[in-house]
Amino acid sequence: MTFLKGARISSRAEGKQRARDEGTGGAGGMVLNLKMVTTSYDSVAYTVPVSVGSAQQNLSLQVDTGSSDLWIASKSCSTASCSSTNGRLYDPTSSTPTDVSFTINYLSGTVSGPIVWDTVQLGTYSVQNQALAAANMVSDEPLSLDFDGILGLALPLNSVIEQTIPPSTNNNPDGAPFSSNIFSMTPASTAPSQPFFSLTFARPGSDAIPSLLGIGMHPSSVVPDPSKIKYSTLVSQGVGTLFWKTNVRAIAVYVNGQARPIVLTESVTGAAFPTALLDSGVPFIITTSSIANGIYGALGISPASDGNYYVPCTTPLNMTITLDGQPELPIHPLDLTSEPSGQHNSQYCVGLIQADDSQLTATSDIGDMVLGVPFMRNVYTVLAYEPPPFNMSVYSGIRPTLGLMGLTNITQALDEFNNVRVLNQPLNGAPPQQAASSNDTKMSVGLEVLIGLIGFFALCVTLFGVKWFMTRRQWKKQGMVDTDGGRKGEGEYRAYQLTRRHSRSSEDAPPVSTLRTLAYSSYATRKEKVSEYTFDSNGTRVEPDPVEEFGEWNVKYDHSPPSIFDLSNPWDPHAANRDTIVGTDAPLPDTPTSLEFLATDHRRTSDEISGVPESTSIPLLTDRHRRRSSSQSSDSDVAEAGIGMAGVGTVARGSQIITGLRHDLPRSDDTDRNSSSLGSLNEVVTPSWRFPTSHEHPDTIDVVDNH
Repeated sequence: MTFLKGARISSRAEGKQRARDEGTGGAGGMVLNLKMVTTSYDSVAYTVPVSVGSAQQNLSLQVDTGSSDLWIASKSCSTASCSSTNGRLYDPTSSTPTDVSFTINYLSGTVSGPIVWDTVQLGTYSVQNQALAAANMVSDEPLSLDFDGILGLALPLNSVIEQTIPPSTNNNPDGAPFSSNIFSMTPASTAPSQPFFSLTFARPGSDAIPSLLGIGMHPSSVVPDPSKIKYSTLVSQGVGTLFWKTNVRAIAVYVNGQARPIVLTESVTGAAFPTALLDSGVPFIITTSSIANGIYGALGISPASDGNYYVPCTTPLNMTITLDGQPELPIHPLDLTSEPSGQHNSQYCVGLIQADDSQLTATSDIGDMVLGVPFMRNVYTVLAYEPPPFNMSVYSGIRPTLGLMGLTNITQALDEFNNVRVLNQPLNGAPPQQAASSNDTKMSVGLEVLIGLIGFFALCVTLFGVKWFMTRRQWKKQGMVDTDGGRKGEGEYRAYQLTRRHSRSSEDAPPVSTLRTLAYSSYATRKEKVSEYTFDSNGTRVEPDPVEEFGEWNVKYDHSPPSIFDLSNPWDPHAANRDTIVGTDAPLPDTPTSLEFLATDHRRTSDEISGVPESTSIPLLTDRHRRRSSSQSSDSDVAEAGIGMAGVGTVARGSQIITGLRHDLPRSDDTDRNSSSLGSLNEVVTPSWRFPTSHEHPDTIDVVDNH
């Protein structure tokens, strides 16, 4: 016999579990919360927690209405399916062996292993000596950490274990399925007074309907009025009733609000109506090709080359089904199509109603349709072992019946389909008007990512601004930022640049025009500061030389103008050597080009000096130069210093010899000192300081006093 367990195709995500366990068990029954476990991209399983063995191992079993046996993957199983449970496997060491093996073949997958007796507790109901299979071989079953085996809730006559170990009428252990044992517990006060199981399955992404398993009790949150549950007569096979199966009276597809009934032919068994079997272990709806073609044909869709049916993802399949004794039951459009694996916002979705004529035959006992999870999410299902009103005090054997109550509002379902498939919004399970006013709504993932990116860039900009502020503040402290319009440190920086002109690095050398301007600016300043001392030799002041008159200095320059070079003091002994280097900030006139202009009135000739009255005091240095005026070396010294006869005071301050001095002015034998000191008319005025650079520190010059 072939049982309906196979491929699992479902919606995309898990929904929230809202309900909690209800009731205390015993005769009043109880309601247990199921867990929706993702088994693949588009497949889920609904599992219930159980305790097994004297050690009360906590395991999870899938609720399966298409089979009747209980099996759990054991520690002796080493297949890939068993390995996916992460080691949470059944340990049968405390169980009682039966020395009987078990094998069951599903639509897809095989399970085998020894049959043992052990204690199984579901909720508050504990069954002693329950027959189960300790599976040591499981193939093609999507087991996981919360999916360790199967709890079969189909009718007892369909049990493989019961066929191997027939039930007994005494207290000896037998092979009766769990569903039979729980309703025949003794004393009667410990068993549920109403012999039924009930199921509701949540839709992934929605909490509108919880996932629940009722044992002799209806969940009050789903069924406030049990009288609304309608019951259908089950269809039996030759050997008896095996499945929760009933007749299909009608199927309709609505297109633009208009119903398009599907023509139903006779059953594969030859009966007047096709039959449908409810199986919570199958994640889609299986039917014959004639019924599938009629359903999709209403939308103008034919099977693809691979035999499957594909529907545009934005086209709702609005379908209803009418079973024996039931009203028209609508199915949510989101339960009838699924996006292909890994293809979000795909153009075409996989239809979850598929044809399989090879499995649906007259000898398979399955019938014409298998209504799996897509259908069972839309109804409250009651698996009753006798028809209501339930009266266990007068037990007359199993007379099973199937109760159903529709849970889907088709108008709301179409709105949800449009929100999810057309507007790409999440399915929240609440009506649109309630969802809009809810305070618990969450932002979409895209909006959260956008806010995160904006916050990241804002943080980067803030950090950059702080870094820039600190760097600029440091530059200000080091004098690298011009904060006063270019005035601050202008003279010092200018002198520093000119001093480095002949260093090994010429990156910061100023142009010739700048040197010319600076030279003339220095000359103008010098003229203003010292002219009052050179009109009359009585006003000329001679300071004692820091060294002998012709002592040698080796000068070392340390990047910035030394403080001892006070250019504002005309008596500074080094001011004459800086005449052509440091200028002022005053606007500069045109650079002079004639000797007449450069030859100022305060220059004195030797004849003028010789003609002064005796009362006039002549500086010592001037007298020395006059006595040596006939010497060629004297002329050369004056010319080399770049000073000329610019005044007695000037000569006195500039008469020391600078070791290492380089001069660019041409020497002349002409007795005219003005001509020799100024050079040619077309030459650029150059600084009088030319220092050789140090090899270790190219921007410094050594200063050594030889005396």
